[in-house]
Amino acid sequence: MATRSFEVNNGLIIGATTEITSIVDEDNMASDSASALSTQQAIKAYVDAQVASADTFLELSDTAGSYTASALLAVNAAGNAVAMSELIYTVSSNDITVKNATSDKDIIWSVNDGGSTAELFRLDASESILLMASGKKIGFVDGNEAISGDGTNLTVNSGADINLTCASGDINVPANIGLTFGDDGEKIEGDGTDLTIASSNDMTLTTPGALSLNTTGITTVAGALTVTGDLIINGTTTTNNSINTTIDDNIIELNSGISASTNDIGFIFERGSTGDNACFIWDESTDKFTLGTTTATAGDKSGGITVTAGTLTATCSAAQYSDVAERYHADESMSTGTIVALGGANEITKTATELSDEVFGVVSSRDTAAFMMNDPEHYSDLTHPFVAMTGRVPTNVIGTVTKGARLVSSSTPGYARMAQPGEATAFNVVGRALEAKTDSEAGQVLAVVSIKA
Repeated sequence: MATRSFEVNNGLIIGATTEITSIVDEDNMASDSASALSTQQAIKAYVDAQVASADTFLELSDTAGSYTASALLAVNAAGNAVAMSELIYTVSSNDITVKNATSDKDIIWSVNDGGSTAELFRLDASESILLMASGKKIGFVDGNEAISGDGTNLTVNSGADINLTCASGDINVPANIGLTFGDDGEKIEGDGTDLTIASSNDMTLTTPGALSLNTTGITTVAGALTVTGDLIINGTTTTNNSINTTIDDNIIELNSGISASTNDIGFIFERGSTGDNACFIWDESTDKFTLGTTTATAGDKSGGITVTAGTLTATCSAAQYSDVAERYHADESMSTGTIVALGGANEITKTATELSDEVFGVVSSRDTAAFMMNDPEHYSDLTHPFVAMTGRVPTNVIGTVTKGARLVSSSTPGYARMAQPGEATAFNVVGRALEAKTDSEAGQVLAVVSIKA
């Protein structure tokens, strides 16, 4: 059969209403004609262009696809929800809400961990909680700062410091939950009433400033306490219940820091039911020490303390100084070394005659007397000098003196001289010189005084 081309000058009508006016080869279908047919090549070019561009949403294909637009899924401003199986995505204003469609079901996030699916965390609907899988971490920045748990213990890791900051309020630790360091040997724990700080070895408190312990109760140190700096105690009473008290200091100062004292000072020894307390007290009103008994206690520190004088019993085998002296009322002021006799306006006066049998002693002093008697009123040395009647005493002499010579009174008031052969008697000798004097002037020699009453 022979084939022929045919030409239609006007439109080709199929049926009663469909008219085909032309066949066009237009790749973009731009004419959008209702009566033109497109060529095979044009149809293919148009479809290929649309699939390649993915212009409005990801086209489905039998190979992997991608979508790079600014939003993966657009939901209208009215907040209509889009359901994807068990998940519902909702947009409200600028917020996106994701929830599960079935009640009390979890939303689980898993990762491909070396080819195996591993749960990372889940949103537990029944407990309304974010649950990390065991051993998985919540990391920060590079992962060196992380929080993880294994179902029993919670671990917080940090590459440097861990900072706990509250805008207000406190960081609360439940009662009987401790804070440990290294192991349970170093622990801080409270029970809601008492706070306990424990250490299995040493505990060191270091501060460049002051350390204040403010308590209304009693602070107890069970072991030894060493204070390397100054110890200042500002309280009412310091109680020492130790068996032995050892003090390395060589000076103990009472009443330290006062400008003037009107109170008695000393030591009180509690005797309980045995009798009145024993005491050794400085009597501020009389300027003297009193040894005896008292009904006072350490609390009686204001004013004077009434003391009943007692007796001091001691054995003396040595003394720093060398004579025994007693106070006597003089008729004038007398210096150390003055030769005196009984008489005058008061009890003693200076000797003034040669070879006096009334010679009584030599004026001594606090610097030379080993034992000083008769001082109940704490007399002045000017009015009541100490007079040595035995012992070594610096003695006033006139003229030369030979070592070992006997000394007798001279005509110079208050001075002795060396006795000449035949002059000394049992009653006029003051003593004997322990050293020589070579000049004829008035001076002193150390003498052994021995007076015959």
